[in-house]
Amino acid sequence: MSLTIATMITLATAGLLWLFFRPPFGKNIVRLNTDQRVVALTYDDGPNPPYTDRLLDVLAKHNVKATFFMIGNRIEKHLETVNRVIAEGHQIGNHSYSHPLLGFLPPFYVQQQIECTDDLIRQYGITEKAVFRAPVLTRFLPVAYVLAKGDRTHISCDVWSWDWTTQNPDKITETVLRKTKPGSIIVLHDGKAENKNADRSGTIEATDRIITALKQDGYRFVRLLDCLAVESHQS
Repeated sequence: MSLTIATMITLATAGLLWLFFRPPFGKNIVRLNTDQRVVALTYDDGPNPPYTDRLLDVLAKHNVKATFFMIGNRIEKHLETVNRVIAEGHQIGNHSYSHPLLGFLPPFYVQQQIECTDDLIRQYGITEKAVFRAPVLTRFLPVAYVLAKGDRTHISCDVWSWDWTTQNPDKITETVLRKTKPGSIIVLHDGKAENKNADRSGTIEATDRIITALKQDGYRFVRLLDCLAVESHQS
């Protein structure tokens, strides 16, 4: 094989990989489009009682609203917790039905995972289309294609808490505060995909500290639905 042909194959392969992992179409919101001291707290992989309920206690103490990206098969199992999230004014988002790595699956399966959880969320009287976040944020080609076809936005983030790797509240708090800036979308976890009974005590303690520190620094907290009508940063 000549050097020219080998180079062309390499470039073509790189281009296809780039297309798969970084689709050049569809909306992917990484942070809110504002220079004001406003941030969005988001929580993935719940509901996960009693930890989601303890987290709600912390949010209520600070009068802060958040967005909960829920897994469909856990919505089915924890109806009381879902009802409490809604009753206390928080937003519910779609985090698939069973938390597979959607970016590596065919479009029809991606569609099925999203629609099934949409149906569950609508049963709670929520009429607007739920915001969506792919498991592990795998907005690869199949996910981007399905979302673009439905004129739907993917919600990513610019602040990873890494609380799925540690429940040390000091580490979680330091990581979030160090990365947060005006418009940040912060990802924390009230559940864990592979563990239906995951201990999230560290995340709860860190949330209390994070809110306290950011409020002292002049930040306000918003739900995504409060902000996404305004143009947001995309990537």
